[in-house]
Amino acid sequence: MSIIPIDKELANGLYFGESPRYRDGLLYVSDMTGRKVYTIDVSSGKKEVLLEVENQPNGMDFHPDESLIYSSMFDAKLYRLKDGTSTLYADMSQFMTGYCGDMVIDKTGRVYLDDTGARVLHGESPSPGRLLVIETDGTVKVAAEDIVFPNALFISGDGKSLYVAETFRYGLLRYDVGEADGKLTNRKGYWSPAVLPGVKEEEMAGNMIGIDGGCMDAEGGMWLSMLAYEEFIRLSPQGDVTHRIKVDGHATACTLGGEDGKTLYLVINHVPKDENLFKAMVGKRTTSTIATARVKVGRGEARP
Repeated sequence: MSIIPIDKELANGLYFGESPRYRDGLLYVSDMTGRKVYTIDVSSGKKEVLLEVENQPNGMDFHPDESLIYSSMFDAKLYRLKDGTSTLYADMSQFMTGYCGDMVIDKTGRVYLDDTGARVLHGESPSPGRLLVIETDGTVKVAAEDIVFPNALFISGDGKSLYVAETFRYGLLRYDVGEADGKLTNRKGYWSPAVLPGVKEEEMAGNMIGIDGGCMDAEGGMWLSMLAYEEFIRLSPQGDVTHRIKVDGHATACTLGGEDGKTLYLVINHVPKDENLFKAMVGKRTTSTIATARVKVGRGEARP
């Protein structure tokens, strides 16, 4: 197992960063409680406001037509940003049981979106959520159910497997993806942080050491953000931990990018000691840092 050091701090000044996405020299990041989407120049670290989202942004991804699809959490809507103009892309308010969470868009333009299952920033306790799918014609369907606070959503490079984390059931799930219809089948428990050193399964409940964000590299390895365990880890395709990046704060989300695809962009959120995460978020008492690390295996064809 290899320990990878932080390369540098790229940017700060966000309240709660989420859903980083890399495109053409820019890192796109949602600031959930700051109610903004930023772009960060990865060469200079210059941060600019791209969008203001009154009902809080969270997951986002690039559509095959190169537009940016981004979420509005509290009113369960997706918007498309294209040529500087935002338009409504989908309204899930008749389906959503929690908030819009993480998002991935497949090569056809089909959107998979986490429904968190509980409005935790409004005082609800975590409960089973599900995945929604927005078809290319705008139809909204339930793609998978009984996922306790879904997170870390990505699709393998061959398009045959979709992975989603259960943050409060402490595991990573894998589904087969139908080639023609995108239907999710054959749910399997893929990995659990209970196998990490010092983590006991019976002690996990309520300790915020589940998986939040994640991405996949060109070899099928998976980088996972281990929240209050305060590290990012890489799993091999066989499920073995091959690399670790220790950080000071909640390891929240990550994505691969840069000119050679071998820069791992890390979103690290800082929560006041002994304070409830969700209450601290609502009170804007959290802060966020965007950092980078250099890795050996770069970005492949996986999405996002």
